[in-house]
Amino acid sequence: MKRTIISALTVVAFLAFNVSVFAQSNADFDSRLLSKFSKKEIKKLSNAELEYWTYYLENSFEIVDIPKEKPDAVPATITLSSMDKSEINVFKLGLKSHEFARDYVRIEGTNKMLVILPLSEIDKNFKAH
Repeated sequence: MKRTIISALTVVAFLAFNVSVFAQSNADFDSRLLSKFSKKEIKKLSNAELEYWTYYLENSFEIVDIPKEKPDAVPATITLSSMDKSEINVFKLGLKSHEFARDYVRIEGTNKMLVILPLSEIDKNFKAH
């Protein structure tokens, strides 16, 4: 009788732990994702999808210097309140990656630009990550 109760409690504890881990995985998400998905959509994302989109937020672009020999090569501009990658929201800014081509956008008031990486490169980097 004791073994049965202990076994049942062990199973219940195991199931409760797994349910809480699953529930937490989508409960703790980068709030910048709300610019692309609703809370309901985020809850429906698999862990792999959530990990990808979180990776995408900080790794779909690079901040680099504009080459001194081509100061006017990047005419499009964007205003950023921060140069910290963890604070930049590519979804809110409307920046979208192409399949294979890079895009370049000057950061207003600086000699820097955002390089928006292509999906093929982001996917490759994510898999290596």
